[in-house]
Amino acid sequence: MYYFDNAASTKPTQDILQTYMTVSEQFFANPSSVHSFGEKASQLLNQARQQVAEILRFDTSEIYFTSSGTESNNWVLTGITQALKERHPDKNRILISSIEHGSMTAQIERLVHQGFKVDLIPVTDQGLVDMDKFANLLDNDVLLVSTMAVNNEIGAKQPLIEMSVELMKYPTTAWHVDAVQATTSELATIHNNRIDLVTLSSHKFHAVRGAGVLAKRKRIASHPMIMGGGQESGQRSSTENLAAIVTMSKALRLVSEKQADTHERLEKYKQQIIEALKDNNWNIHTPKESSAHIICASYEGIPGEVLVHAFAEKDIFISTTSACSSRRRSAHATLRAMGIPDSISESAIRMSMGILTTQEEVDYLIKQIPHITNKF
Repeated sequence: MYYFDNAASTKPTQDILQTYMTVSEQFFANPSSVHSFGEKASQLLNQARQQVAEILRFDTSEIYFTSSGTESNNWVLTGITQALKERHPDKNRILISSIEHGSMTAQIERLVHQGFKVDLIPVTDQGLVDMDKFANLLDNDVLLVSTMAVNNEIGAKQPLIEMSVELMKYPTTAWHVDAVQATTSELATIHNNRIDLVTLSSHKFHAVRGAGVLAKRKRIASHPMIMGGGQESGQRSSTENLAAIVTMSKALRLVSEKQADTHERLEKYKQQIIEALKDNNWNIHTPKESSAHIICASYEGIPGEVLVHAFAEKDIFISTTSACSSRRRSAHATLRAMGIPDSISESAIRMSMGILTTQEEVDYLIKQIPHITNKF
């Protein structure tokens, strides 16, 4: 099997799986229990929180564990947005980039019904936030801005430094960054004190599913995401998924330690694959300013789903778009926002790598591209 769908989900490494089993077997007590067994579980939970905080450069008390990136994103536009509105009743606008994940854009209609004015931030033909238009959209009425760090469909690396400069002019405007796709090789992009909220998802960096992070600065108001037992400082009740959280913390540390090596290696692989696609007359949609692990390309006239199956026949696994929308056969929202016609975007596929991707796998993929192309 040649797996090139890491932007959808990554394979947990053996040491991560072993840690998961160890925690499940030896620390199964509820961290909220007052007995010594529960206290040991609580200590492990606190150690995981501290490690995540150090990597993200937040305070330990600013790290909240959730079940997924989607839950974290939903929290931003529910409890947090409402609490911010109560603190700043004069602010009524929310800016969301036009290439955000569905866990953000699917909430827009509800926000409008609640009385918010939601504006989509345009992107350039390279899939990057249009800085001139972004600056023009900003004013004192903006309550919240939400943007990605790395786009999940084409890998475009957003100009977060430039955006932070503009947002410094509006210190009471909250800024959320969805960093789910940044963990492979772009963690440094979110080490920015102006960023107020950060979303992560465990299964994007070789941990098990079922855990996510919302890092939230103390200055940001919030209502609870889930009410009940008072876990996560009363903000996200539910007995903690300790094994998943601990393995997520460990996996995040491992990928953070390998950022430079991973970026160099995957960037080399990416360029090799892009050249092979170009040699066979594919359109490349991944811009120069992009993460090292994602490639988006299209072969006009052939539906993306057909191309995915053609690669699968060669034991190569890729996707048509973000995994959350591929089964719905929805158009590439990012490519559409970039101004690419649907006739082309419907033929788009995404290849994505991870820290386990090898030169041998890339060589096999490159060898099969001409055979797959000639089939059509």
